[in-house]
Amino acid sequence: MRLLKYIFLILTLLFPTMAYSQNADLLPIKVKGKYGFIKKDGTIVITPQFDYATGFSDGMAAVMIGRKYGYINTKGVYVINPTFDHGWRFVGGVAKIMSGSKFGYINKLGKIAAQAQFDSAAEVFTDNLALVKIGGPYGKWGYINNLGKYIINPQFGEALDFASQMAAVKKGDDWGFIDRTGKFIIKPQFEDALSFSEGMAAVKFKGSWCYIDTKGTIKINPTWAHARSFSSGLAAIKIKNKWGYIDKRGKYVINPQFDDISTSFSEGYAMVKINGKWGYINSNGFLKIKAQFEESTSFSEGLAAVKFRGLWGYINKTGDWVVNPVFIDADAFSGTVARVETADGFGYINKTGAYIWKPSK
Repeated sequence: MRLLKYIFLILTLLFPTMAYSQNADLLPIKVKGKYGFIKKDGTIVITPQFDYATGFSDGMAAVMIGRKYGYINTKGVYVINPTFDHGWRFVGGVAKIMSGSKFGYINKLGKIAAQAQFDSAAEVFTDNLALVKIGGPYGKWGYINNLGKYIINPQFGEALDFASQMAAVKKGDDWGFIDRTGKFIIKPQFEDALSFSEGMAAVKFKGSWCYIDTKGTIKINPTWAHARSFSSGLAAIKIKNKWGYIDKRGKYVINPQFDDISTSFSEGYAMVKINGKWGYINSNGFLKIKAQFEESTSFSEGLAAVKFRGLWGYINKTGDWVVNPVFIDADAFSGTVARVETADGFGYINKTGAYIWKPSK
């Protein structure tokens, strides 16, 4: 469970390409080794000239020239010159940057919001606070505001982002929950913990997972081998090596019967794993699309990307192929566009499978 918590943070630290977002009006492309941008109709609006580029966020995109990152606007003009060793997307007017081996933050004027001094740092601020770490691999975690000031000094062995004005932190061997001043609202007493979601948090207590409310009262008794956060009134739980879903009363909505499941439903469907293959169930727990895929994504805009016999394609909610499996990789649709990859590079398709931009590299 710890791996699930931090895997996205670790991947974004190592691979800033994952900050790409295709929801913007401009999409990054790669031509003869250089990155530029197109509109969703395939028209080039920023000539390929960068060694790397992320998608636009907050009206700016991180681009790399040589080994340095800077930021451009939607006209392709530098707003922040390339001076950083890595640059992440802007969210709420702040972006994480890396100088040398340290992380910090800048604002949209390119001014330093927090000096590059942290050994690790969250990509975005949540509840206007960012989780940062100093002291090397065995250092401590604390929280800063968007001016770079410590609001909660580094003191925790492990910590999660704030959610619902509270954060799960590990003090000594146990997890508890603090408020924005750093005061413990729920004292450290749990072996593990997830963030609050929909008024409840999953915690591990005396070897089993349960759910507590914001006062620390156990609302669903310790029963589960694993548990995930609530989403739309349901939570994924595991017992006797099988996954199912419960409601906020702790009652089974879908009995544990699957080898794995998605954390939440999307567009009325959830992914389930049976005998090593992924399929989809509806909110009643009925298997609507046979478990037959090596990998899968949640439904988005009526389609899901799935991997079948080593290649990716797209299915609709009846399980029919809308775009045949011909891609090495494929992302979920967003804004009627999906990024796909072939041996020729990456490109974009619309929901009929027609190329907006043919794969290139």
